[in-house]
Amino acid sequence: MRVLVLGCGEMGEMAVEDLYKHGDFDEIVVGTRSIEKVNRLRPKLKGKKTRISPRKIDITHSDKLDSLMKDCDVAINCTGPNYKHEVHVAKAAIKAGVNLVDINDEYESTFKMLELDSQAKKAGIILILGLGASPGINNILAKAAADQLDEVEEIHTAWVMSGADPGGLALSYHLLYSLSGKALTYKNGKFVEVQSFVDGRESLEFPKPVGVKDVYHVGHPEPITLSRSFKKARIINDKATFIPPFVNDLIRSLGKMVREADGLVRVGKADIHAMDFAASYLHKKCKSLAGVPKEGALRVAVIGKRGKKAKKVVYSTSGRLSEGTGISASIGAQMICDGKIKKKGVLPPEECVDWREFLKTILSRRVGRLSIKEEDIG
Repeated sequence: MRVLVLGCGEMGEMAVEDLYKHGDFDEIVVGTRSIEKVNRLRPKLKGKKTRISPRKIDITHSDKLDSLMKDCDVAINCTGPNYKHEVHVAKAAIKAGVNLVDINDEYESTFKMLELDSQAKKAGIILILGLGASPGINNILAKAAADQLDEVEEIHTAWVMSGADPGGLALSYHLLYSLSGKALTYKNGKFVEVQSFVDGRESLEFPKPVGVKDVYHVGHPEPITLSRSFKKARIINDKATFIPPFVNDLIRSLGKMVREADGLVRVGKADIHAMDFAASYLHKKCKSLAGVPKEGALRVAVIGKRGKKAKKVVYSTSGRLSEGTGISASIGAQMICDGKIKKKGVLPPEECVDWREFLKTILSRRVGRLSIKEEDIG
C-alpha cells in the first residue's frame, strides 16, 4: 500500500506520524515545498520498514501533481489555504482515480466540492470531505448523537481554538478568508446569512481546561453538510471562539481591511498584497501570545425525540485541534485502505465513516477524552 500526504505543515506532520505508527503501508510519500520539514520529522519515524519518500512539489503544477498521485492507493490533502487549492487537488485525484481525504473547513469550497460528486463516482473513488477536527470529528459526533435518538430536530456544533496554536501561515489565510465576514447557518429548510464572530452569541460549557466560553456563528461547512445528511432537522449551526477572545476581533478587523483594500497596501516603502500583509500579521500576533494554553475543545448537541420524549444528547472533547485534524485525516485514509469505507463519491464524514470504529480508534490515540451527557427536555 502507498499513501500520499500533500503538505508537511503542522497538520501534515501529524498525519504522516500517525500513518507511520499505526498504518500498514509500504511507503508514505510526502509532497511538500520543503524537504527539510520531512527530514526534521524523521527522528520520530523509526522502528518500521515503511519508507518515507519526500517529493518536492508545487501543487499548482497539474502535471506534477497528476504524476505524484497516480501510483498511490489513497491521498490526504493537508495543503492550505483551502480556497486556493482544494478543488484543484480534488480534480487531480479524480483524474488519477485515487481515493482522497481532505481537511477542508471552508463553506464556499464545500459547495464546489459537492459538485464533483458525480465525477468522483464515475472515477470509482471516495473523496471524504472535511475529515479534520471541525469539520470532521464534530460531524462524526453529530452522527453518534443522532443515532441515540429516533428523530433529530436540531444540531448544534461548536469549537474553541487557542490563538496560541495557529498552525502554519496557511491557516491565517483561511481564517481571514472564511471567518472574517459572512457565514451561513441553517434554519427551517434554508440557509440564513449571519456575521462571523458577531451573531448568535451563546455561552456554552466545554470540557476542562477550556470551561465556559461565549461562542458565535462562523463560516464553517458543518451547517451545509449536516443539513444534507439530516434533512428533517430544522436548525443546524456551527459556532466558535478563539482564546483569548480578542483574536476574534483581530480576524474580523483584518479581514475587513483586506476586503476594503481590494489589492495592494503600502507597508513602509513597499506595496504588499493586503491579504499577504494581514495573514502574516495575524500569524505573528498569535505566535507571540504568551501564557495561553494550546488546548481547544469541540462540542456537539443534538436535540430530538426518543419515542415521545424530547431529549438532548451532548458529546464533547478537548485537546489541540491541529493534532485532532491531522490524526483524523490519517485514520480516514487507513479506514479506506482497510476496506472499512466502501461508498463512492464526494461525501462528508457523517455519511461514510462508521462513528463507532472512528471514535474507538481516535480515542486509542489519546488525542482527548470524550464526554457524553443526556438530558430530558421539558
